[in-house]
Amino acid sequence: MSGRKNEGYLFPNPASLFRRRLKSHVKELAAVLRSVADDWTVFLYVLIPGLLLGGRLYYGLWKEPLPDWSGQLPFTIMPVLLMLIASIGGILLLVREGDVLFVVQRQAWLRGIMLRGSLYSMASAAIKTAVCYLLLLPFLIRQFHEDSLFAVCLLFFTLAFEWVLMWSKHLIRAQTGGWRRGLLYIPFVIIPAILYVICSLVFRAHPIFLGFGAIILAAVSLLLIKVRLRLRGTFMNDVQEDLAKRTNLTSLVLSQAVDKPRRIRRKTWLFRRSRPVFRSVTASKRMAGAMIKALVRHPGQRKLYLQFAAVSTMVLLLPIPIGIKAMVFVALEVLLVYWLFLQWFNFREDAFVSLLPWPDNESLQAGILAVRTLLLPFAVWTSAILLFTGVNLWLAIIGFIPLAAVIGWTVPQVMRLFMLNKEY
Repeated sequence: MSGRKNEGYLFPNPASLFRRRLKSHVKELAAVLRSVADDWTVFLYVLIPGLLLGGRLYYGLWKEPLPDWSGQLPFTIMPVLLMLIASIGGILLLVREGDVLFVVQRQAWLRGIMLRGSLYSMASAAIKTAVCYLLLLPFLIRQFHEDSLFAVCLLFFTLAFEWVLMWSKHLIRAQTGGWRRGLLYIPFVIIPAILYVICSLVFRAHPIFLGFGAIILAAVSLLLIKVRLRLRGTFMNDVQEDLAKRTNLTSLVLSQAVDKPRRIRRKTWLFRRSRPVFRSVTASKRMAGAMIKALVRHPGQRKLYLQFAAVSTMVLLLPIPIGIKAMVFVALEVLLVYWLFLQWFNFREDAFVSLLPWPDNESLQAGILAVRTLLLPFAVWTSAILLFTGVNLWLAIIGFIPLAAVIGWTVPQVMRLFMLNKEY
C-alpha cells in the first residue's frame, strides 16, 4: 500500500506529467526506428556519409556556381515550396484515453498538459521549417538576389503562417468530421495558403510588410491557443487526433510491409462488367487479361504504377540534353517492365491461379502479352514527352507512337531473356 501511495506523488504538477509523456513519445519513435534496423550502427553507416555528402553539396551551393536548371526556376517556386513545407505538420497535445478518469476532472492539469503540448508542437514545426528554409536559402540569395532583410522577414512570416495553419487544421479536425471538415478546409486552410503565396510575391519589394504580417499571425496563433484551451466537449476527438499523430511514423514504416485493408465493394471501379480484355478465347490471352484486371483493380499496385508514371514525367521534363534524356527514358521503360514481370510472377504463383493446369508455353505467352499491354500506356506517354521536349514538333507528332510501339515490343522481349531464372 505504501508503494501505491507514493506512486501518486510521482507527478506533483502538470509539467512533470508532460515531461513523462514527452519522454514516452520519444521512446516510441526510437522503438519504431529500431524496428527498421536492430543495430544503431546501421543508422550511423547511413547518417555519417549522408551528413558529409549533404554538407559538401550545401557548401557548394554557397561557394560554387549554382546548377544550370536553377536559372530556369521562377521566383514563385520559392513561396510555393515553403507553403507545402508549412502545411506538413500538426498539433500534438499529448493527451491519453486514461485522462478521462482523473485529469479531465482537474481542468488546470488538462490545460497545462495541452498548453505545453501546443508549444512543443509549434517549436518542432518551427525547427523543421527553419531547416528546410536553410536548404532553400542559397537559391533565394544567389539565384534571386534577395537581401538579408527579405530572407529574415520571409522566414518569420512562414513560421507564423505555419502556426496559424496548424491551429486552423487542428480546430477543424477536433470539432467536425466528414464532408463538413472538407468544406471548412476551403476557407480556413486552402484560401490562407493561397494568400500566403500571394503576399510573399506582392511584398517581395517591401519585406517590412512581411515582418508586420508575421507579428499579426503570431498574435493570431496565440489567440487560437487561448481558444483551444477554452474549448469543451472535444476530448475524445483530441485523443483520436493525438493517436493519429503519434502513430504517423509507425504507419509510414508499416506501409511498405503491410497492405492497407481493402474496402469490400459489390463492384469494382474498373472493369465493372468483367468483360474479357482480349477478344480471343485462347488460354494465353485469357490468363493475360486476368492478370491485367488483377493489377488494375488492386489499389496499391495501381497507385504505384501511377506514381512511377508521375515521377517519370517530372524526370523527363527536366532541362537535360536529349542524349541523356534518351538514356533515362530507356532506363525508365526497363524498370517498369522489370516490375511488371515481378507482378506477373506473383500473379501466376497465386494459390487460385496455380490450381489451373497452365502449359509452360501458354504461361510464357500470357506473361509477355500482359506486360506489353500494361507497358503500352506508359510507353506512349513517356515517348510523347521525350520527343515533344527534344525534337522538332512535326517529327514528334509522327514519331512518338511508333517509338512507343518499338519500346513495347522490344523491352519485354529483352527483359525476358535476362529473367529466365524465373520459372515459367
